[in-house]
Amino acid sequence: MVRAGVNTVTKLVEQKKAQLVVIAHDVEPLEMVLFLPALCRKMGVPYCIAKGKARLGRVVRRKTCAALCIDKVNPEDRSNLSKLVETCKNNYNERGDEIRKHWGGGILGSKSQARIAKFEKAKAREIKL
Repeated sequence: MVRAGVNTVTKLVEQKKAQLVVIAHDVEPLEMVLFLPALCRKMGVPYCIAKGKARLGRVVRRKTCAALCIDKVNPEDRSNLSKLVETCKNNYNERGDEIRKHWGGGILGSKSQARIAKFEKAKAREIKL
């Protein structure tokens, strides 16, 4: 069964009843769903980010939907869900630390580089004296 809405999804994730969480990428304001990936990682629930609130809305027969989760599955569909869950775990849950470490690229801006160079130059002068 598919359940929709941020509050419902949050409740099911906290109770560990959600089997898969799908979050829309274009939610406005972003703070509505910003905590969901961290919560899913903490509770061990697989999640993924889908393109568009309208697509998720089509699944639950509404105009738009910020987040939805799957909590009950028919036995004949369990194998398809397990493949989907495995893919989501590989692409989102397990890569959380890797994505966080590479955020921003680690390249400083020109002002920061100039400030650090100025500091290093002052440090070198101080060592000479």
